Amino acid sequence: MRIDRRSAVKLLAAPVLSGGLFVASARAQQYPGKPIRIIGPYPAGGPYDGIPRLIAQWISAQQGWPIVIDNRTGAAGAIGVMAAKQAAPDGHTLVVATTSTHGSMPALKRSLSYDPVKDFAPIVLMADAALVLLVRDDLLVREGLPVRSVVQLIAMMRERPGQLNYSTGGYGSPHHLATMTLFHRAALPQNIAVHVPFAGLAPALTALIAGNVQFMIASTGAATQHIASGKLRPLAATSLKRSPRLPDVPTMAELGYANFEVAPWCGLAAPAGTPDAIVQRWNELANEALRDPKLREQISALDYDIRGGTAAQFADFIAADIRRYKKLAEDMGLAED
Repeated sequence: MRIDRRSAVKLLAAPVLSGGLFVASARAQQYPGKPIRIIGPYPAGGPYDGIPRLIAQWISAQQGWPIVIDNRTGAAGAIGVMAAKQAAPDGHTLVVATTSTHGSMPALKRSLSYDPVKDFAPIVLMADAALVLLVRDDLLVREGLPVRSVVQLIAMMRERPGQLNYSTGGYGSPHHLATMTLFHRAALPQNIAVHVPFAGLAPALTALIAGNVQFMIASTGAATQHIASGKLRPLAATSLKRSPRLPDVPTMAELGYANFEVAPWCGLAAPAGTPDAIVQRWNELANEALRDPKLREQISALDYDIRGGTAAQFADFIAADIRRYKKLAEDMGLAED
């Protein structure tokens, strides 16, 4: 029987192709070959630590994978992100990407030691949260300056430029960016009020409760008990929808600031070059975890809303966030070296 040249090539190639598929399959089955490390750029205890930890525990229990959370804190998250950038792109190192590390920091910093787009492969957007604009109404009332609406707060700042103070969880934090977005949309200069930054939300909120500052934008979860006690007055939420925790508080969009949305978020990413199959597998597992009723309840208890979605959707989300904050930084003169 004669075999033409084309048929012979196909026959000779068949074992090679079959062997290649076998090797690829074997490698996939061998993953992970060692413990998986998820680098957390922030200290243990907060939502940026708790949410990925919950998802890691769920995946570990379902898959039997050894997963550890490695908190590498400092420099507004840049230290942890750099550690992830320098790790081998083999799927054994992931990083928690956040509003600050992959959204605002690239917009606010002219020189950054990493590129959030080129240096990382987005995996999944895990969750985001609503923020709320708060005032110490009783303090202002004693001064004869009641503030019970966003309109009144803006009017007071215009009447007394540089005389009101506001606190945030740090320069470039979601609370700071939300305040700058308010100023920007209200056509106010960034120095219309004095910025008092703290190393985290808790001390910033304490400063407002103590009366050291007159207003701030904080997470609804952290503020709810103080609103219930009457210490703080909520004026507006920065999410597009009303917060379930504060259903009577209008959104900024409802008050006339269309599409006003500033919500701290967190997701998972891997070093650039991580195999697509591993990125896809992590995306699938994370989405499965985010559909689990018990885990959803645990994340909701942290005052975050579940997101999920594809890796491509997360990549588009990051790019849009960077563009938005770059425009804010340019318009408000926020960029720094």
